Amino acid sequence: MKSKKGVRIGTVFFLIVVTAFVTAIATYFYVSSLVNDLERNQTMYRKLDIINQVISRNYILSIDAVDGYDNIIDGIASGYIKGLGDSSSYYLNQKNYKSASITQDASHIGIGIVYSYDMATGGIAVDFAKYGSPARLAGIQKGDVIIEINGVNVTEDGYKKAVSRLSGEEGSVVALTVVRAGESDLLTFDVTRNYFAPETVQYRLIENNIGYIFINEFDRTTLTSFNVAFEDLTNKGAKGLIIDVRFNASGNFDSVIEVLDRIMPSGIMVSIREKSSDGLQLYFSDDKNISLPIVVIQNEYTSDVAEVFTAALRDTEKAVVVGTLTKGIGVGQRDIPLSDGTAIHLSTYEYVTPGGERFNGVGVAPNYVITMEQSKAERFETLSTEEDDQLQFALTMLKELMGVQ
Repeated sequence: MKSKKGVRIGTVFFLIVVTAFVTAIATYFYVSSLVNDLERNQTMYRKLDIINQVISRNYILSIDAVDGYDNIIDGIASGYIKGLGDSSSYYLNQKNYKSASITQDASHIGIGIVYSYDMATGGIAVDFAKYGSPARLAGIQKGDVIIEINGVNVTEDGYKKAVSRLSGEEGSVVALTVVRAGESDLLTFDVTRNYFAPETVQYRLIENNIGYIFINEFDRTTLTSFNVAFEDLTNKGAKGLIIDVRFNASGNFDSVIEVLDRIMPSGIMVSIREKSSDGLQLYFSDDKNISLPIVVIQNEYTSDVAEVFTAALRDTEKAVVVGTLTKGIGVGQRDIPLSDGTAIHLSTYEYVTPGGERFNGVGVAPNYVITMEQSKAERFETLSTEEDDQLQFALTMLKELMGVQ
């Protein structure tokens, strides 16, 4: 008779020891992480305490009895966020964040800029002046910082309130005082608020069978404009496409998803990772797609959601990407209100490409690196097809994909 199989006492003892060992190791690392965090926090608090004592003993000037300590607290909070090393995250004090009393008539229109908070001046940074917008027509440029609106300083007015004052009645004029890099004097612009249709897409037939589509920004109108461009180009005989997103530094994430869904076959377009979530939020395209061969051009000024666009097409091999490494803005931000009426504009999620790449601080690499002289980049909008080295390489590459000599 065969004996029944069992587990030896030695084996049981071994398993108990192994389990205890693994548990001990896990506990050690968990406790160590808590201790390290505690030590770091204690170091930070000690430093603040030392600074406070030094100022109390040695600072010859007085601290304002009304606002002085609030300003110090705001400064500490601002320094903490700045210390993260993330230029997209910043602290907003009560004046810069509070907007409960701000109302805006539905008839009010803006001047056509994409903006953000400028930490250095407290002003309104112009991230992009939309094509065809009142701001662009008046001479406002990307990189300008608006410090006064109708003679009122932005920092005195408060950032949120100042932003709301950029909008106004149709035909009204807003006077802007601007700091521009390279200019020693302040610049002033009178911008007339007018309704305009954003020109986010320009296109043309470069050669008999090659279409060129330039997307300068992704916004709510871009998909419609892209579809119009594609239909017109194919009706004129285009058998291949060059899509140009150079200098595309701003845009709406939903718009990028819409355009990618139009171009790509079924599959993952991009994923979003949040620290507060265990998994990834996936965005899928359907099976409707553009069957023409595509080459995409990007450069070092291509950033944020435009990088999502190029990375998706590159990773899925839907397009060949040429140009230079992109800027590497692969995170998105949200305003997180605090209980005292202040807020933190904080990077809370990051983009992950279909190939699993996180490109923040790194950039999206092209399939083929083709550079452009700085002198040509500075006059990009007036550059001819023949002068544009990156476009010329894209043409050569597209012809190869099309089997055209």
